[in-house]
Amino acid sequence: MNALYTLPQYVCFFFIYAVLGWCVEVAFAAVNTRQLVNRGFLNGPACPIYGFGMVGLLAVLGPWQNNVAAVFVVAAVLATLVELVAGYALYKLFHTRWWDYTKFRGNLGGFICPRFSLLWGLGGVLVIRLVHPPVAAAVQAIPPLALAVTDGVLAVGFAVDVGISFAQAAGLERRLKRLKDFSAALRLLSDAMTDKIGTGAMTVDTLLDEQKLQLMLAAMEGRENTAALRQQLLEMADRARAVRAEVERLARQEHFGEGRLLRAFPHMQAPRYDEVLTRLRTATARLARTARRLKNRVSGQ
Repeated sequence: MNALYTLPQYVCFFFIYAVLGWCVEVAFAAVNTRQLVNRGFLNGPACPIYGFGMVGLLAVLGPWQNNVAAVFVVAAVLATLVELVAGYALYKLFHTRWWDYTKFRGNLGGFICPRFSLLWGLGGVLVIRLVHPPVAAAVQAIPPLALAVTDGVLAVGFAVDVGISFAQAAGLERRLKRLKDFSAALRLLSDAMTDKIGTGAMTVDTLLDEQKLQLMLAAMEGRENTAALRQQLLEMADRARAVRAEVERLARQEHFGEGRLLRAFPHMQAPRYDEVLTRLRTATARLARTARRLKNRVSGQ
């Protein structure tokens, strides 16, 4: 690490650029979706990938910060490496690809691609030339003790947020597994019901419709070898109600929790759970839109 800045100053730069990067992500999403959504993996207003990228860029460049070509190349390479390592690590931990570049040419595993590497390079030049000079001047003006205390407080908050966010990501994976198991069990029961009483394919909505449920139970009355099937149907109806309650809870999590992660990463891919992830995302989005419409109607009265 070069001697242009002290370690506490680098730590402060990390948090500053993590927050600025988060602001860029939120603004970009707001332009595209017309909604304010926390687009970071963390619950707080920070995208660590930007912080790590800028600190690495400053450390490698050293006195070469005024060389535009050097800034472009180093920014493109470093940011791409950070994105690759972060994306791969999250994938191995949670079996989920949080961003997906597979539709872009030359991508590597969907984690990185040449187009975004070029954008990282251009972004690095703009930040180094326009943003960093006033940021560096402000940080260097902070007394060392005050800077150390500020870094410590921010580091504690950051560590807590990382722990909570990782727990939520792990919780989302467990939820997807439960939904996949429920979907498989529902298919088996639906096939068995079709063989016994000739019903059509069952869905969660079918099980939640009390009238349809009672009709199916009545259709099995007096038939041979349907007692176990009746019990499975009742158990699946209970599970369906629990699933619906979970989905409704996720739809209400706009700023915190697993539901927020679904909004933060609309292009998230989970090869093990693609089908249930798509259904879950569609269901939570629909319920969230319904809730917003009801809220708007109430506020407009």
